[in-house]
Amino acid sequence: MVTVFRSLSLTRQLLIAMVTLVLLTSASVGVVVYWAVERALIPQGVLRLEGDARQLATQLVSRTTGYRSDLAARTKSGAIAGFIDASTGSGTDARLDLDAATWRRIVENLFFAELAAKSEYLQLRLLDAEGNEVIRVDRQKGDEPPRIVPVAELQAKQSRPYVANTLALDPGEIYISPLDLNREHGEIVMPFTPVLRFAAPMDGPDGQRYGLLVLNVDMRQDFRILRDAVLPGSDLFLVNAEGDYLLHPDPAKEFAFDRGPRVLFPEDRPALSAAVGAVAAGSDLVSADGEATRAVAWAQAPLAQVGPPLTVVLSAPSRIARAAPAIRNSAAGVGAIAALLAAIAVGLAGRAIMRPIVAMTHGLEDASAGRPVALPVTRGGEIGVLARALNDYIERERFDGAIVNGSSDAILTTDHDGLITRWNPAAAHLFECPAESAIGRDVDAVIAPDGAFTVRTWLNDTMGESEGGVADITRLRRDGTTCDIALRASPVHAPDGTIMGMSIIARDMTAERIAQEMFRVSVEYSPAGKVLCGPDGRIKLVNAQTEAAFGYTRDELIDQPVELLVPQDVRGEHASLMRAFLASPERRSMGNDREVFGRRKSGEIFPIEVGLTPVPSRSGTLVLAAIVDVSAQRAAQRDLIARTQELERSNKDLMQFAYVASHDLQEPLRMVASFTQLLADRYKGQLDERADKYIHFAVDGAKRMQALINDLLDYSRVGASTKPLEPVEVATVWQRVQRMLLSTIRETEATVEAGPLPTVMADAEQLTRLLQNLLSNSIKFRSDVPPHITLAAERQGEFWQFTLSDNGIGFESRDAARIFDMFQRLHERGKYEGTGLGLAIAKRIIDQHGGRIWAESAPGEGTRFSFTLRAAEPARS
Repeated sequence: MVTVFRSLSLTRQLLIAMVTLVLLTSASVGVVVYWAVERALIPQGVLRLEGDARQLATQLVSRTTGYRSDLAARTKSGAIAGFIDASTGSGTDARLDLDAATWRRIVENLFFAELAAKSEYLQLRLLDAEGNEVIRVDRQKGDEPPRIVPVAELQAKQSRPYVANTLALDPGEIYISPLDLNREHGEIVMPFTPVLRFAAPMDGPDGQRYGLLVLNVDMRQDFRILRDAVLPGSDLFLVNAEGDYLLHPDPAKEFAFDRGPRVLFPEDRPALSAAVGAVAAGSDLVSADGEATRAVAWAQAPLAQVGPPLTVVLSAPSRIARAAPAIRNSAAGVGAIAALLAAIAVGLAGRAIMRPIVAMTHGLEDASAGRPVALPVTRGGEIGVLARALNDYIERERFDGAIVNGSSDAILTTDHDGLITRWNPAAAHLFECPAESAIGRDVDAVIAPDGAFTVRTWLNDTMGESEGGVADITRLRRDGTTCDIALRASPVHAPDGTIMGMSIIARDMTAERIAQEMFRVSVEYSPAGKVLCGPDGRIKLVNAQTEAAFGYTRDELIDQPVELLVPQDVRGEHASLMRAFLASPERRSMGNDREVFGRRKSGEIFPIEVGLTPVPSRSGTLVLAAIVDVSAQRAAQRDLIARTQELERSNKDLMQFAYVASHDLQEPLRMVASFTQLLADRYKGQLDERADKYIHFAVDGAKRMQALINDLLDYSRVGASTKPLEPVEVATVWQRVQRMLLSTIRETEATVEAGPLPTVMADAEQLTRLLQNLLSNSIKFRSDVPPHITLAAERQGEFWQFTLSDNGIGFESRDAARIFDMFQRLHERGKYEGTGLGLAIAKRIIDQHGGRIWAESAPGEGTRFSFTLRAAEPARS
């Protein structure tokens, strides 16, 4: 039978027990009532008043117990422990890497949420061991929202008794202060607010006493509940151990010990005070000072485990006590129907009582499933205390779960046997194993399945270390790549100090390790010397090229001042320059306005080029210097400058020689040409045919020599010209060239056309010569049909590209570059006139203008001469 009863649900068990109890009570109610009525010396009204006093005392103790439980739960908060750890620097829990400021915000938000949810909470504070407030959230008035108190407004509470009393407690104990009025800065806060303080000592992870956690509860709501529970006509008193009133029908007498002259219960109500006995609860009838007989009942309310209790006293007129005869007259009828009504009432009451318990059961199921939780947290009594404690536990669990599940690092926990008990999403991603497959399995099988690293052995070794342990593993991913993982483990302790398991934080270090290796390789194998200096100017890192350039080994350079690598006479200046660079760091070269020299170990001074790059780091701004030994380059530059100057002198002398030689040849050549022409004119037909032929050869040779000398003079003039370039309208020059060659154009029946022509930066005289040579060349090398020549221009960035096209005889594409060389002819001398210098002069003119010239052609398909000249106006964006 007992087994069957225990297998029923809690609701049915309670219903059966309550119905049975009511039936037994109803069966004996007639006897009990009759016996009570017969006992005239113990009025039923007095006993009922005593029950009311007991109920009020129980209710006050129950609510106080709830507040104490709330504070006890909050002392185990991981956020507060994290703040203490971060503040004292002695923490060993490495699950979160947060600084003290971040923990402070978390604890402040936690306190704020606590006060926002519970209007009776007035203050929630964390004090250090000296009694100074460290964190405080309060509400200045009961109907105002809570606020996070700024650091500047925090108070020193060393003088308050609850500080010393709490600090003297053992861990886990809670101090409850006497009920008094709230004070701030030593002054009573208006309106008067009765406050009960709950305080618990707080220790750091090293066992040292950090301070205390204090909860101030506004007792006005509790007092209001007590007053509302008192029947009309009854007086309620709440008296402390010293006899001071905490509750009184006359509010002016409440907390008189805080506000002014004390009003004590024995002095104010001596008859009632004398009736209240030393026992925890009781009742009596009293009469004093000519007043009518009154019923008095009392019950002690022990709020704290130690210390004197409070006393709840109820007083009512004696007519309440003389209600027993009416009960005796109706007891028979009531007893007859009590059983039936009780059965129905018990059924309804039982369901009402069990409803919040069922709701809490469903709440646990919802919390486990991740659904919203609804608990009867607003109920009073033990059910409300249990619901609020359960709600706090669920909130803490969800908050901790949100932190773990939202972490970018993999977080997992194991039990004492190395079986996985928790596995967050980051762990599932990092180890490529979902939570449902990981939880319950051996940690080695999931984290290091290849056996290269035994996690359980490492964990067993770590359990004995107070600060946990770290390890690095390399894991093969499913795609065949390797993953470097850093593990950090710390033991998880039960409240009694025993180790329940291990907490492991894993971080993917692959990218960081690759970056470190890439940095090392790029620095070590750089063709330039690399020197990394700290903010103090001391060398932190060098590469092999630095060793080779300066002759020092790494060990000789590391942690030495960088001035070791500069000449002795500039070391003082270099130190100040480095301080200036660190004051305004930017990537730049060193010594833009001067030459920079280094000093080898041998003492040799040599030229260098240095590029400076600031490198931010946790220890400050580092400076990475790229150093190149430019001794060979400087020597090559000096040699190149000397050779260039020599070449310029040689070219100048050569041009001067060519000009002088060509000019001096003109005079004898004119005489030869003149006299051979006279011979030809005077003796033509008078001599034999052979003599006429020789004279013709002499005249022709003189003319060709004169043309060659003129072209040489033009070529030399192009190189010697230093006239600055200016804007020139190409259309105007092109028209001028056509007028100059008008007779030739007409004789050959050539057609010359041009599109829109721009303005360029040029020497107008040289540009004229250029277009004249190109146009003459197109007319000269014409085919059997009349020449058709077109000049067009196209913008190419900062330049104009000109193209002169003809329909002449063309040439092989392999000769496209050779035609611009001096004295180059692609045809027999007698077939086409010319010296072979026309296109060479054209190329020299284009070179002088900073452009380029080229030709495209094919036999029988004409020729396209293209050249570029800088535009007079910048290109439009």
